[in-house]
Formats: sequence, C-alpha cells, structure tokens
Amino acid sequence: MNKNGKRPLIKYIGVMLCAAVIIAVCYVVFFSNSENLDFIEAVNSKAISANILLINATEESSSISYSAGQSGVIFKRENEKYYVLTALHGIPIEPELNNVKFLVLGYDQPEYKDAGLHIGLKAYYSQFPEAVIEYYDEAYDLAVISFLSENEYTILSIASEQPKHGAPVAAIGNPHTGNRNTVTTGKITSKKPVPFGDEAGKNQHSIIQHSAKSSIGFSGGALLNRNMAIVGINLGAGENIFHQFKVGKAMPCDKILDFLAAWNK
Repeated sequence: MNKNGKRPLIKYIGVMLCAAVIIAVCYVVFFSNSENLDFIEAVNSKAISANILLINATEESSSISYSAGQSGVIFKRENEKYYVLTALHGIPIEPELNNVKFLVLGYDQPEYKDAGLHIGLKAYYSQFPEAVIEYYDEAYDLAVISFLSENEYTILSIASEQPKHGAPVAAIGNPHTGNRNTVTTGKITSKKPVPFGDEAGKNQHSIIQHSAKSSIGFSGGALLNRNMAIVGINLGAGENIFHQFKVGKAMPCDKILDFLAAWNK
C-alpha cells in the first residue's frame, strides 16, 4: 500500500478514536448526573424534614431585627422535644445578655418574605418555637440546641464510620441567596484531616473537605452519606479569587460523636 492509501486509513482511525472518546465522556457525564439526581431525590424524600432554619431575633430599643439565619439538623427526639446540631459561630453564646432569641423554623415553614402574609415580622415570627442552647464547644465549633414542637420531623443518625476520600456526600442547607432546603452533591476531597479555624488548628479540631457546593446559610447544616447518616456538619466554604465556591468544610462524624459524648457526661 502506498503512502496515499495509508492517509485515509489513518484519518478513519483518528475519527473513530475521537468518536470513542466523546461517547465515553458523554456516558460518564450522563451516568454521573443520573447518580447525583438519584442521590438528591433520596435526600429530599428521606432526610429533608430534619433540616431546620435557625433565626436570631435581636431586640434593640423598641424594635426587633431578624437575621437571615443558619442551618441545623435534627438528630434526637424526646417526646415533643427535638435536639439539633448546628454551627456555633453563628450563635451568640450568652443570648440573654445580647437580647437575642433563637427561633426555629421547620423545613416546611417559610420565612416571612416567602409566606405571602402582611401581618408584620414580629407577629409572624412569634408563632415559632424558641430554641434553647443545651451545649456548645468552641474547639468543635458545634452547638446542640433544643426546641419544642408537636410537628413530626425526621431524626437523622450520626454515621459511625468516617467517610473516605472520594466518597459521595450531599449537603443540605438554607442559603441566603437561593431556595430553602437546598441539596447539593459532591465527594470527600481531603485525604486526611485539615486544620481549621485558628492558626494551625491549635485550639480547634481538624475538619474534612468536600466538593458539595455550599454558600452562606449552609453553616450548621448536615453533610450526609448515601445511607442518610450524618458524616459531617458544615462549618463554611472556601472560595477562589472570583468568589466562586472552591471547597466545603465540615466537622467530621468522629469528632461529632466525641462532642456529643462530652455533652452526655
């Protein structure tokens, strides 16, 4: 075969290889998106009602201001008393000294701006239960709060095993810009614990990192595995120079269990 005869064959092989690569990429993208959608659907079906919105109501002179809030997840119930895990950094440690009340909104209870009512902020938010701070520890940046309610909410358990690098996870939160009960998916990106908080993590426990997109308002929300168990509590996120999400940060389940063990002593 002469050189001119080889050229069409080489072009044909090149075209076939390119087509095979494109098909493989499309398959991976389709399969990945399908898995993510299934994961999100499972969270919305089995876990979303454990997500709460915690709003700070601060009394100043004759007026009351309401924060945009942070997330939390229900992990325990005793009769009509629910217990919630959340991030400590969004909660004034001594609320009575700061004239602050913590109001709990269940997953299906809208904020005033979304309620479609015109009765005033104070009248609207007065219907929701106040939260009590049960326990906190700055080293974990975690707090346990409780509230009373006759409503039925899902109780999520804490995972007994640490998620491995590459494990799929879902984050639940209430972003300040976006919809309540937002669910995002990603994977564990850290291979070992990462220092968090103060310099070199001297006074705070290390965290895990993940790629489930989160933003302001997700703090305190749950990071779940496919079994709908809590593998972390979201504490924040890192951004790139364009202020776009880069990495999520969460206190891992082994540290959560240590934190709860200290509370129960």
